[in-house]
Amino acid sequence: MISPETAEDEICKAIGLLMGRGRQHSVEDVALGTKIPARTLSAMIASGGDRRCPSGCNLLILASFFGVEFTDRVLSVIGQGARELDPAADAPAMVISKLMTGAAEFARAGADGRYCHVDRAELRDDAVMMIQILEPFAAP
Repeated sequence: MISPETAEDEICKAIGLLMGRGRQHSVEDVALGTKIPARTLSAMIASGGDRRCPSGCNLLILASFFGVEFTDRVLSVIGQGARELDPAADAPAMVISKLMTGAAEFARAGADGRYCHVDRAELRDDAVMMIQILEPFAAP
């Protein structure tokens, strides 16, 4: 069981990795896409006592906006993960491309004949991505 403080820290850290200056999304872009006020979003990535964790409703809206990468990062803190439930939109070429990209990273990391703890940490995101792509094909 994690503490409320740890939960807040991890959620805000995950948001901060994807949103803000120099990140994949600006606060303004996220505000436009989610209808969450920019001031509220800015508070989620503020430091110290100014930081505010999103409500459950806003967390779901952000998860919908940021996608599986964000949701998986938040859930990984408690030993769980996320995956896309509707893979039908991916064309076969995209599935193969993503799998080969992940496989290439595994080949690069294992070129010395072993996967050390550093390799394993670096390969985690690739492994999760590959599992997410293949899992729907294993479903009955």
